[in-house]
Amino acid sequence: MPFSAWLLTLPQWLSALLVVGFFVMFGVGMVLVVRRLIDHTVLQLHNDISGFVFANLGVIYGVMLAFVVIDVWEDYRDAETITEQESTEAFALYRDLNLYPNQAEADKALAALRAFSLSVVRDEFPAIKNMSWDSRFQPRLSTHEASSELWLAIRQIVPRNLHEQSLYGEILKDVNNMAQFRVKRRVIAQNDLPGVLWAVVILGGLVTVGFTALFGHESLRGHIVLAGLLSFVVGGVIYVVVSLNYPFMGEICIRPDGYEYLIEEAGWGGS
Repeated sequence: MPFSAWLLTLPQWLSALLVVGFFVMFGVGMVLVVRRLIDHTVLQLHNDISGFVFANLGVIYGVMLAFVVIDVWEDYRDAETITEQESTEAFALYRDLNLYPNQAEADKALAALRAFSLSVVRDEFPAIKNMSWDSRFQPRLSTHEASSELWLAIRQIVPRNLHEQSLYGEILKDVNNMAQFRVKRRVIAQNDLPGVLWAVVILGGLVTVGFTALFGHESLRGHIVLAGLLSFVVGGVIYVVVSLNYPFMGEICIRPDGYEYLIEEAGWGGS
């Protein structure tokens, strides 16, 4: 499990404290170290040059950080939309199976849909949240088996007239769409920022907050406060990147609300 993902297994307050606290400690620590090695009057002589370099550094890093935040936010929204579409297709499948005239055949598919929906909520989503994968693309094999049983039950439905054929076509459309969205959800759950972007985000943040130590400030306390505030902001934004990078983990994770609604609506809450 990547370290950034491991952070999200901790309580939110603790993971935020670790990320933000690390940057604040680094920024303040750099000020204390530099002030011990170089007198602030010497640093003041070069404030104009330091300011010019810092301004350019801040712009470059700010643009890169904004790009990363937008990227993970769009991925998060995509994952949320895909999850909603998947559960919407599952509800449409439930509705169409209830409308099918031959309820003896439809009931088998409904039972399989019930088992699949319960497995998604109870097995698959918790496994994704904990990054506990049974295989490369299957968070839980039990959910995969329930999906296979659902396909088998639908294949056993044999339409006998035009009305049943029309409904069966809708049923096939629903289950195909649901399966496609489920595949997309599982794939996006394993996406991660490329290592080079993580390097730019982390190292760029450290360089930015550490650079504040090179300014000459009359008051040591004032210097520490300025460095601490900048470090706090940078660390906070990086924590947002960590949180959004794994849309199915942490306190702000995407939840199977649509499946839970289907289970409640269909009265499938019992074990």
